Amino acid sequence: MEVGIGSFFEAFLKIKLNIKKIDKYLNKITYDKKIGRKSGILSVACVQRSVKKVKSVEEYIDILHRFVREAREAGCDIIVFPEYNFLDFYGIIPFSDKISSLFIKNISNENLKFEIEDFKKELYFFELDEKAKKRELSSSKGEDKTIFNILYGVAYPIQRALEHIMCFLAARYDIYIYTGTYLLREEGKLYNCGSLISRDGEILGRQKKLHLTDFEEVLNLSRGDKLYCYDTDIGRIACPICMDATYFETFKIARNLGCDIVVLPIANNEEYNFYRSLRGIWSRVQESHVYGVKSTLNGNILGVKFTGKAGIFAPASLTEKGDGIVNLSKNYEGDSLVIGSLDVERLKAERVEAEYYGDKNENFERDYYLKTYL
Repeated sequence: MEVGIGSFFEAFLKIKLNIKKIDKYLNKITYDKKIGRKSGILSVACVQRSVKKVKSVEEYIDILHRFVREAREAGCDIIVFPEYNFLDFYGIIPFSDKISSLFIKNISNENLKFEIEDFKKELYFFELDEKAKKRELSSSKGEDKTIFNILYGVAYPIQRALEHIMCFLAARYDIYIYTGTYLLREEGKLYNCGSLISRDGEILGRQKKLHLTDFEEVLNLSRGDKLYCYDTDIGRIACPICMDATYFETFKIARNLGCDIVVLPIANNEEYNFYRSLRGIWSRVQESHVYGVKSTLNGNILGVKFTGKAGIFAPASLTEKGDGIVNLSKNYEGDSLVIGSLDVERLKAERVEAEYYGDKNENFERDYYLKTYL
């Protein structure tokens, strides 16, 4: 019997992220407090957090639970977690130092041939169970896909655990939760994807990332091809991911689909720069006249440094200082929960009065569409 590297890691994580084990720990969480809601006003929370290499799924649950509980006790209707919200599980995966070395060299295009061969020999003798020692690990043909195969193997156990935890917390605390992103495997491809979960703990939908970074292309991730919108009792919501906000079309499409709130998880793998950060959600909110809620991941893992400030944004005319910022984290590193109040009815009224919103020149746009995009 032949088993690939991805299958090995999938089997390992299915044991470590066992759903019965997760449920046993989750069922210890109690919360009976009823939080009242202000009529017409909704409260949103966006998470800024440092990635941490956890040693157990229980430790990971504690991280998520602390943010959800804090948000609900502050009266929030929705909490938004960041992009790559699963990277903490790297601490559970065996051979993490070896994988980190392969990962760093993979994204820098270094020759990995000899290091990968050594890794496969080392992995062969790892005792997952007695049968594992007798299996021959299949190797890639042509261009080496070792990193992709590892990611493909860990994707489903992590997605299943993450969504299961978030569904429980959403129902327990009566709050909408955007899960942050994880890797979704589908028909032999991997996508950067996130889920929106209802107050009842039901998955309303999954949104794949539409625009990839160079970093993600090196990892052989695939692009999504549709932007979804979700109807909730707090408004119509779209959930694009990080780089999707770099391009104005994403938010324009979301607004044309009737969205009033756009959730944006990010994990910028670069040193923080205030002016570079303006290329994303702040500009898109001013153009599209929607509310924007940005969550961020920061810290160092797998040789990659992430930075970013979580924040809540609105059209400038709706903010106290006229700067388009409802609330913004003070630092671009560390943990914080950024909370703000949004008034969707006021936003709708503002669109009607807005001087720089909604103008179209259909003849011009139609003539240039094919030349621009195809």
